[in-house]
Amino acid sequence: MDWNNLKVALAISRTGSLTRAAQVLGVDTSTAGRRLSSLEADLGVPLFVRTKAGFALTDAGQSTINRVMVVQNQIASLVDEVTESNEGPVGTVRLIANGWIIKRLTETAVSDFLQTNPLIDLRTLTRPPDNLVRSGASLSLWFETEPKDGAFTIALGKIPYAVYRSREVEHDVEGWVAFQDELSTFPLLERANRRLRQRSKDMRFTASDAQILMSAVGVGLGNGLLPMCIAGQDERLVRVSNGDPELERTLYIHAYHDTVQTLRIQATIKWLRESFERVFRTT
Repeated sequence: MDWNNLKVALAISRTGSLTRAAQVLGVDTSTAGRRLSSLEADLGVPLFVRTKAGFALTDAGQSTINRVMVVQNQIASLVDEVTESNEGPVGTVRLIANGWIIKRLTETAVSDFLQTNPLIDLRTLTRPPDNLVRSGASLSLWFETEPKDGAFTIALGKIPYAVYRSREVEHDVEGWVAFQDELSTFPLLERANRRLRQRSKDMRFTASDAQILMSAVGVGLGNGLLPMCIAGQDERLVRVSNGDPELERTLYIHAYHDTVQTLRIQATIKWLRESFERVFRTT
């Protein structure tokens, strides 16, 4: 039985889609479809029911995926065991988060991590949490989102937010810009925006990424609540008022019981914890 075929089934079970599974695995959809058909032919049973909502596991499919996950974990453990201790952790780690978080880590901390762990292949993905794809050894970074797919959370730290305006606009603009994502909800951030937005300021612009909001504030579309670690370093912006942050949001690591003990995941969690203050609380 081809392990690549089993990986396709595992990816489909996690994404609910043949197309998204193919994207995660880096193959075209037709190849993923052939591998699934070959696996089902080898087993002699259908593993998925095709519905309008996506691919749903059959009972046989669920049993197969349970076994595949055990094998995957054993492979990860084998890699850890056979790697000489002086070489450090080995393998791929997928880090999933909003775009601005990945960008901030890349600019300030990723280089140190890769130098310290030369045998780790760090693959970053940006996607909303409700569209999360888990594949292999993965970690996700989110705020108020509930863990899914067997994940559990580790509090990483609090990220301060403040209200900013454009430095180029001399008068007080009438608009307000805010985070909004129709695929997910962030009640803490939404409540803060309602509390801080003055009645005279109309909601003029929304976006699902802080970098886009920064650009909107920078060109004068309105004032906005932004992460201080990135907005405070943008020369286009100036903070509206001094003092304590208007909001602090807790960033969580979403990890998985079946891979959290691998050396590569432990090394990545350690790096995120040690880098947090420098990366996300520097203004």
